[in-house]
Amino acid sequence: MSLTAGVLAGCGPATDDAKPADSKPPATASSSTSAKRLTAYDPPQWFDARGKVLLPEAATKGRTNLAGQVRGGGEDLPVLLHETRAFVASPTGIQVVDLADGRILGEESARGEALRADSDGFVLPPVMAGSEVLVPFLLTTPASGTHTAGAMVELVAVSTAPPYKAAWRTNIKLPEWAFQSSNKVKVAAVGAEGGTAVVTVTGDDEAVSYGIDTASHALRWTQPGLRAVHTGTGMAVGLLHAEPLTYIPLGVDLATGTEKWRGEKIYAARMDAVGPGTVRVAGPQVGERGDQLLDVTTGKARATMPPGLRSASCTYDRAATLVCTPGFAVVAVDAATGKQLWALKDGDAGRTPPKVTAVWHGRIYGRAAGGPVVLDARTGADMPTKPEVAPLLVTEYTGLVLNDDRLYGYPAGG
Repeated sequence: MSLTAGVLAGCGPATDDAKPADSKPPATASSSTSAKRLTAYDPPQWFDARGKVLLPEAATKGRTNLAGQVRGGGEDLPVLLHETRAFVASPTGIQVVDLADGRILGEESARGEALRADSDGFVLPPVMAGSEVLVPFLLTTPASGTHTAGAMVELVAVSTAPPYKAAWRTNIKLPEWAFQSSNKVKVAAVGAEGGTAVVTVTGDDEAVSYGIDTASHALRWTQPGLRAVHTGTGMAVGLLHAEPLTYIPLGVDLATGTEKWRGEKIYAARMDAVGPGTVRVAGPQVGERGDQLLDVTTGKARATMPPGLRSASCTYDRAATLVCTPGFAVVAVDAATGKQLWALKDGDAGRTPPKVTAVWHGRIYGRAAGGPVVLDARTGADMPTKPEVAPLLVTEYTGLVLNDDRLYGYPAGG
C-alpha cells in the first residue's frame, strides 16, 4: 500500500502498565546490530512500554490536532517500518532509526530548498524498492539568468544496509502549475516493481505521474493528469483528471506508461490500493455499483463492496481483510470477494465499537471504553490479551504509539 487507504486517527496516550516481567518472552536475534534485540511476533498481541524508544520529531511534526490525534491516521505518517528500523522522512531529509534502542543509524538530506514552507504535515511515507527505500522531495529550482524559478522532485534511494546512505538520486522537473500552486502541492512515492518506480505529484485539481528507471535513474514516462495510487503486476493504476471534479480510472504499463485500460467517468471519485493487484474505486453514484474492487491488470470489477460503506475509509490488513469505519461502527470485508464478514455497531450484543488505530495481519488495534483492545479481523472477536497501548502502525517487531504529540516505538509482544 501506499498504499493510501487511510487508518482513522485516534490513539490515546500511551500507558506505562506493561506486562509483568515473567510474561515477557525471551529475546532473540534480529536484524538490528545493537545490543538490544527485538523479537518478531506475527501478529503482535501486546506492546511493551518498558522498551519504548522515541522517534524523531519529524514523525509527527505538523500532524496532530487539538485532541492529540494524528490527522489522516497512521498510514499517512512519514514513516516506513522495515524490519527493526524506521525510515522517517521530512520535507528535506530522511533519518534511519534503530527501533531497538532509538539510535539514529543514518541520515540523508535533499539537495535543495523545500517547495512548501508548511510541508511538515504533508510528507507521505517512503516506499521499498528491493534493498532501497525511495523518498521523494519537493524542491524549488531557483531563477537563473533568463530562466524563472520552478519546482522539481528529487527522488532519493537510501540503502537499507549500513551506513544507510543514498545509493542514487535523480531530479524531475515539474510542470508550471506545481510551482504556481506550491502551497497545496504534494508528492508521493507510489511504489516500485520490475525496475520502475512511480512518483505522483498532485495540487488543487492537477496531477502528474512519472515512471523512473531504478537502474539507470532516467525518466521512463510521464502521464499528465494521472494521480497514481498503486503499482504491481506490471501496472501503475490511478485516477485521470477528466474535467472539474470528474475522474477516469486508468491503468498504464509500468515499464512504458502505455495506456492499457480506462474506465468510465466518475464524479468525485476516490481510489485506494486495497491489496495485491486490487484497487477500490468509489463515487457518490446512486446504486450498488458505486463502490467496487477492480483488478488492476484489466480494470474489471472483481467484487462490489457491501452497501453503506461508500463514504467509509477502509484499510487493508496486508493479509486478507479490509477494515472499514463508517461512522461509529467497524465493518470487516473479505478483500478478495467483497463480502461482509462482520459488523460491530454501538450496542450490538452489549459491545461498543473501538476507535480503530491500526490493522495488520489479521488483527485490529484500537481503543475502546475499557482501554486499548485487539480484535480478530476475520471474526470481530476480542483477543484475550490486553495490548497495553493502541498503536498507529504495526509490524512484527514494533508498534508506533502517539504520546504527548511524539511518536514512540514499543517492542512487540506475543
